[in-house]
Amino acid sequence: MTAAVERMYDADQHYYEPDDCFTRHIERAFRERTVWIDRKGPGPGRMWVGDERCHFFSVGVGDNIGPPGAMKAFLRGESDEGGNPSLSPIDGLAVPEFVDRRARLAKMDAQGVEACLMLPTAGVGVEPQLRAPRHRDALYPSVRAFNRWLEEDWGYGADGRIYGAPILSLADLGEALAELDRLVARGARFVVVTCGPVDGRSPGDPHFDPFWARLQETGTILVYHIGRTPFSEMYNAPWGLRPHPPSHRHSLMEYYLSFTERPIADTLTALVADNVFGRFPGVRVWSVEYGSTWVAPLMRKLDHIARLFSKDMWRFGAPPAKPSELLKRHLWVSPFFEDDVVGLCRSLGVERVLAGSDYPHPEGLASPAEFADELDGLADADKRLVLRDNFHAAVFRKGSDPAV
Repeated sequence: MTAAVERMYDADQHYYEPDDCFTRHIERAFRERTVWIDRKGPGPGRMWVGDERCHFFSVGVGDNIGPPGAMKAFLRGESDEGGNPSLSPIDGLAVPEFVDRRARLAKMDAQGVEACLMLPTAGVGVEPQLRAPRHRDALYPSVRAFNRWLEEDWGYGADGRIYGAPILSLADLGEALAELDRLVARGARFVVVTCGPVDGRSPGDPHFDPFWARLQETGTILVYHIGRTPFSEMYNAPWGLRPHPPSHRHSLMEYYLSFTERPIADTLTALVADNVFGRFPGVRVWSVEYGSTWVAPLMRKLDHIARLFSKDMWRFGAPPAKPSELLKRHLWVSPFFEDDVVGLCRSLGVERVLAGSDYPHPEGLASPAEFADELDGLADADKRLVLRDNFHAAVFRKGSDPAV
């Protein structure tokens, strides 16, 4: 692939879910209450959550979608054309490597990808909606059903190639712990959790300590991936904006207030300020597809603010180090390819940067190996860290020290 590495580890790949990803294994009582696709009419299938249209994805995620890498030139600022993810649409569900594990493995071999973190598409867009009172009793049946589909179709990486990342909700701590234990017993190494507060609590509130303790005990990596979060309701509505803007349809202000940078930066701030990393020094967090332009400013700002605090001003105990030091120890970031990736390596540390292609999404790369083009200026040894070794070391870590 490059002089630095022949086969990469890709920290951001996706499938397009089939229509039955939530319904195949759902308990009978919730079959009509979960996420489903209506294909009765012409055109793309319409996505529903029970009797309510899905807020984030209005149509099936594989329907009417652009091919891999379709937006690359636009996102790099090389063209003003191609800003719509549905230009030159294809039927994603008809492409074998987008929906079938065996076909994806063959594609990975052809593209020089040794292993990947395999993430949801639809699965990162529904958890906050399922938390709402009208859907709450269907939340955990839906989560369990989706994860059983994932186990069946993609697996959790027992062969060291495709590490499927199941979804989890913290809305009910007991349910979350039970599902986490089941997932770990089945071999899961990652869990995807929604950014933001949970029913009026910071994720750093000691209420959630059993969850963080279990992650630490089992070595499970927490993944925050871009998608639907509570931030659109929290921040958009007071400004007279839509509380539920659909994916790729945000206005400038909706995007700035509640999408991409704000959810991940605020959530990591909560983990630092509420001393999660002090109480649980083995916790590891991956930020995937949230970009990286926020990383250096966040570290500078938190360090500045932390100096203003006396030891008795931290509500759950003073963190054991400067915020920037804690983030450099506990946080891994997979940036957008169009970001200043080399600059991120310098600010966060090259050992904490993960190559991620977002394949096969149109806003990602047509070939994951293209990520190597963003690493000019790094030594070959550092390129190898980003393209392969950081991912490998995190998955096969020994002990509870996140630095190992």
